[in-house]
Amino acid sequence: MIDTVEKKKTDKKLKMVISTSTTQTMATLGQGQISFYRQHGFDVDVFAAKGWGTDSIINEGAEFFEINFVRDMSPTSDLKTAWRLFRLFRIRKPDVIQLMTLKPCILGALAGRMAAVPLIIRHKWGNMRDCNYKGLKRFLLFSADKMSNKLAHRVVVICHKLKESEVRAGAVDEGKAVVYGSGSSNGLDLNRFKRTPEKIENGKEIRRKLSISQDACVLGTAMRINIEKGICELVEAFCKLAQKKPQLHFLIVGEYDIRNLPPQDVIQTIEGHPRIHFDGMVHNIEDYYAAMDVFVMPSYREGFCKSNIEASGMELPVVATDIIGCSESVKDSVSGLLVPPRQSKPLANAIEKLLTDRELAKKLGKQGRQRVEQEFDQKFVWHNQLRDISSLLKAKGISPPVDPEDIRGKSCPLCTK
Repeated sequence: MIDTVEKKKTDKKLKMVISTSTTQTMATLGQGQISFYRQHGFDVDVFAAKGWGTDSIINEGAEFFEINFVRDMSPTSDLKTAWRLFRLFRIRKPDVIQLMTLKPCILGALAGRMAAVPLIIRHKWGNMRDCNYKGLKRFLLFSADKMSNKLAHRVVVICHKLKESEVRAGAVDEGKAVVYGSGSSNGLDLNRFKRTPEKIENGKEIRRKLSISQDACVLGTAMRINIEKGICELVEAFCKLAQKKPQLHFLIVGEYDIRNLPPQDVIQTIEGHPRIHFDGMVHNIEDYYAAMDVFVMPSYREGFCKSNIEASGMELPVVATDIIGCSESVKDSVSGLLVPPRQSKPLANAIEKLLTDRELAKKLGKQGRQRVEQEFDQKFVWHNQLRDISSLLKAKGISPPVDPEDIRGKSCPLCTK
């Protein structure tokens, strides 16, 4: 077994472990980070449950170790997982670990402290006060989440309003929490999410495949289809608008979330309405954005909502809810329109406004692209984090691969090597 033999270091690279609940999470919300850190002086291991993103992780150059994180509370399984993490940390001897998603953050921070890992970084993408759990289960999860924040040396929060909320609730110490730039988990690949002639043609091909005419208006969303994403209000808003606009179509990219399914009548509408197109999970999401005219995200709660800035990168106007996360990934009246959550009427009105005023829609789309270029460039987010990690390592007497003082904006001396 790979975790029973200690790997001998053959160069001066530092060891970084990144742990997520599944490889799918790393391959989507952390795509490109492994290659970046390897380029910048780290050997990278990934600890996660095996899924479709495994090949992507290995192709970026990480060594993969399978850890089956149980999503729900399970004391026996969690103790076994914490013990396995502890053993792996002792064997792999990381200089820094980055923990993403709830279970890896809780169990990894505990195991990391037990194994005396020099630098533990916990990424915070949401708060437990908005979770579906009630009573004792909610209290235990919040307590474990708070413990994880205390055990970590740094807590990287996904957006500023979430940081303010967590500090105010006493869940994290203000001095320990940071937000890189304007937020997000991974920034945006500005070349991938760019409205090019090739992607426009791919969008047209998707319309042809789905029997949507090229002159039709297409609403779109990309989500895990569940109640908290606002799918019920969105379907209701679309159906109202579709009665008035026979050329209006609705394109859904994603999959059903069996933990919080919408009511059966909503599912029947999604699967039976002649102008609702449900295409499941896709790996070329940028081409689907190119097939849309307006992007909609009516979520009840978000950490940040990466799909909003992806849509902005593709010059789509965005309609989203005025909540933590969405209100930072979408700037009201600049890159889109914000509406109250859990209400279909304001949602429908905002969508109709953009469908009617095409100049406004085009303006918001263009401004959205400008905003992501200025604030969410992936290289800027990564270098912010590299500077922080390098500073923390240096403070602990560990020589970082690049001096934090040499990192400027989106580049550093190692970028040109």
